[in-house]
Amino acid sequence: MRKNVRQPDGSIPQKPSMTQNLGALVAGILAVKLATYVTVTAWRLATREDPPQMDEAVGALKKAIWIALIGAATGAARQTVRDFIKPPTTGVA
Repeated sequence: MRKNVRQPDGSIPQKPSMTQNLGALVAGILAVKLATYVTVTAWRLATREDPPQMDEAVGALKKAIWIALIGAATGAARQTVRDFIKPPTTGVA
């Protein structure tokens, strides 16, 4: 890491503490669990059926939509919680 690197707000970045790392890990797992639960529930309410399983004989489009939906929901939840607990220290504003 280069020295004298500044945040977009002008502050000097700090390394995350062990507590922040552990908190981000636990909160990320909980966020993924919650996002999965909410997404599955929304799918069941919208389609009146369970989400497709990989070994289930359903259309490829339905499986692709489900994979994209669950991937986006869980990824966004995990990243949002991680950035809240352990803010990024470098990068674009």
